[in-house]
Amino acid sequence: MLLNPLLLGGLMALTGAITAWTSRNFPTMPGQDYGAGTFPMLIGIMLAVLGTLLALRGMRQREPLFAWHGAVSASRVWLCLAAVCASVAIYALVTPILGFAIVVPVIIALLIAWLSQGRWLLAVMTALISSLLVWLIFSELLHVPLPLGVLEEVVY
Repeated sequence: MLLNPLLLGGLMALTGAITAWTSRNFPTMPGQDYGAGTFPMLIGIMLAVLGTLLALRGMRQREPLFAWHGAVSASRVWLCLAAVCASVAIYALVTPILGFAIVVPVIIALLIAWLSQGRWLLAVMTALISSLLVWLIFSELLHVPLPLGVLEEVVY
């Protein structure tokens, strides 16, 4: 089943607005310009803006809100769910040893390649770009260290 981008965008925008609204009163940290609400506020605003854009796109398409495009077997759904859960478990177990920069791109690339039926170029490019963006946001912008694992000897 496919959902019209109007529904998904509206849900994203609503979730983002609620997140931004509830995080506005989080306390700031002493001696710093930002506090506990900074990251949820940024995510909420980005989610609201991008959700609104997606909803506007859905409005322009004038397609039905729901469309059935063939059945997906229950075994495929369970297999996808198991793959995502296994990926989270592997991340938690292996990242302290190998490090974020090695584990995350590999997991993302494997998941995308498998779910997209072997589109490896898309998988590798998406994995590298998204991993780099997450690394930059957490390490450089938010100053939250991500595990280096075996790369700690190289960096330090």
